[in-house]
Amino acid sequence: MDKSPTVSVIIPTLADAARSESLKRAVKSIRASAHEAVKIIAVVNGNRFDTDVCTWLNRQPDIVFDQIETASSPVAQRRGRYLVDTEYFAFLDDDDEYLLGATDLKLDYLAQNPSCDLVVCNGFRNTSGHDNIFYHRLSDISDDPLAALFRENWLTSCNALFRTASISSEFFENPHPYAEWTWLAFRLAMAGKQLAALDEPGFRNNDTPGSLGKSNAYKAICFSLYERMLASSPPTHIAKTIRIRIGAAWHERSAEALMKGMWLVASQCHLRSLLQPGGLRYLAYSRRLLPGWPKV
Repeated sequence: MDKSPTVSVIIPTLADAARSESLKRAVKSIRASAHEAVKIIAVVNGNRFDTDVCTWLNRQPDIVFDQIETASSPVAQRRGRYLVDTEYFAFLDDDDEYLLGATDLKLDYLAQNPSCDLVVCNGFRNTSGHDNIFYHRLSDISDDPLAALFRENWLTSCNALFRTASISSEFFENPHPYAEWTWLAFRLAMAGKQLAALDEPGFRNNDTPGSLGKSNAYKAICFSLYERMLASSPPTHIAKTIRIRIGAAWHERSAEALMKGMWLVASQCHLRSLLQPGGLRYLAYSRRLLPGWPKV
């Protein structure tokens, strides 16, 4: 009998015709990332799906096909986690790809280190056909993952392998809009999960125009994300870092408002930035709010 897979890879997808080729590329990359068979869980979400794409997914012998009505990648991720029945699991967006041997790289580490709950790797961000290294400070996160998270978010939708027994479906409940991976990383670190980082490339993130990371909505969620983090009662030094981040976000919003001629909004945001730890660094900016001062 064939050996049962030990790894599941969850692909949340709209299964629309426009991403048919990238979806097939993602599936192909998963298969090439491991010597042993991998169970692929494709969760089609929303009503934009293309019948031919769904038919193709259904016909693949190594793909578990599932479908939900809600058009939401985080909801699809959660559904996929419910369907995991293997020892390890991972994720991959339908426009990204694993590099050759990437699953084996992470799997070997977890198999040899039973106390480790998840392992992350480095990769590439591909922009206009050019690969650039994704992380620049990945190797120094294991000692203090929580502090490292505020230097560089070490968790993405395509760089981690999780130990199923350690990372329950509960972690995927109540994701934060537009920042589900940052919030998940924060929750895992707060829960004391043991993390290992392999500074070797294992994925390619294909940067596409109009992605959520470039949207105004993505920028706007930082305040609610930081407040949610503070409500979790993080260590004192982390709470201070978060408040410094809040101050920087208010300063950025003030500068944007001023450029649009919204003087009152700019002033209010500036005052809020001053009230956060480290806010005095923005004091000199106050002169830009004076009548007649150039906006640039």
